[in-house]
Amino acid sequence: MKFLTKVGQVINRGLQILGIFEPIIQQTSDKTGQVVQVVSQDLVQIGGVITDVEAFGQALALKGPDKLKAAAGPVSQIILQSALLANHKIADPVLFQQGSTKVADGIADVINSLNPDGLQIQNKS
Repeated sequence: MKFLTKVGQVINRGLQILGIFEPIIQQTSDKTGQVVQVVSQDLVQIGGVITDVEAFGQALALKGPDKLKAAAGPVSQIILQSALLANHKIADPVLFQQGSTKVADGIADVINSLNPDGLQIQNKS
């Protein structure tokens, strides 16, 4: 069973998943620490979109390509609001959307590469 499949099943059963997307890297130097924290936060947000889409995708019996389409919009919004695009204007919206879709697909692959045996779950209170 893939990691995202298990996450979606857990969410659909009304359970919480603890610590999946905790920021892992904590730097103490001022400049580097801020950049790492912002990037980590963006990745955490994108990971949250992917797991949410997996959960509702399972509930609606969506196939992988349909889940990717559902994730691409919210992932695009996170990228648009990221420090990466600060003070920049999108010149090619089609290319931007393709890139955002690839990011969503790549993060889903990264999450699916994780071993689902390490998930910590508890009943929601």
